[in-house]
Amino acid sequence: MDVTVTAKLQVIVDAGQHVALDRTMDVYRQACNCVSEYIYETHDLKLLSLHDALYRELREQFGMKAQMTQSVLKTVIARYRTILQNEGEWIRPKFVKPQYDLVWNRDYSLLKACK
Repeated sequence: MDVTVTAKLQVIVDAGQHVALDRTMDVYRQACNCVSEYIYETHDLKLLSLHDALYRELREQFGMKAQMTQSVLKTVIARYRTILQNEGEWIRPKFVKPQYDLVWNRDYSLLKACK
């Protein structure tokens, strides 16, 4: 049985890190909108074919690393699947709020507190 744990965290950064984090979230949002437009036009929700069609372009256009590019594809696919399940029709989501989906043990990990 798989268990999903969702955590909402507040990240405290200094001024220099704040600028970099804002830029990262903006690039992620823009890339999500780019993928969303493609999916809306093609109705393709298969990760493999989206990867083949968009991966290199996303990396070049937005200067993203591999893991971030994969996260963008998965984020947009999940949003479309949710919309289709709830609404039953193709509605193009627009990504407006800043976001960045981090991957466990790639982008972050948690350590046990020592007593």
